[in-house]
Amino acid sequence: MKRGFLFGLGSFLSLGVITGLVQLSSDVTIAAIMVAISVPLSILVIYAANRAPPNRSRVHAVFGWLAGFLIMDAVMLCIFGIVVIFSGHS
Repeated sequence: MKRGFLFGLGSFLSLGVITGLVQLSSDVTIAAIMVAISVPLSILVIYAANRAPPNRSRVHAVFGWLAGFLIMDAVMLCIFGIVVIFSGHS
């Protein structure tokens, strides 16, 4: 499941690179930061996924990939929820 998770995380980071390249025309600073962070991380994660042992079953590989792809969305959702809870309207 580790290999699938890492490939899913690498896929998410690769989409971050593409998103950053698309945004270069409108918002250069944010896009440059996205690309500068996502490119090395995606390379490292995909390299680690290639080195990881293969999954024992296809189901574990698919669920691992899905978890790896969606983990960053879950983290951002939690951070957004914490900010909303603690910002409070007074």
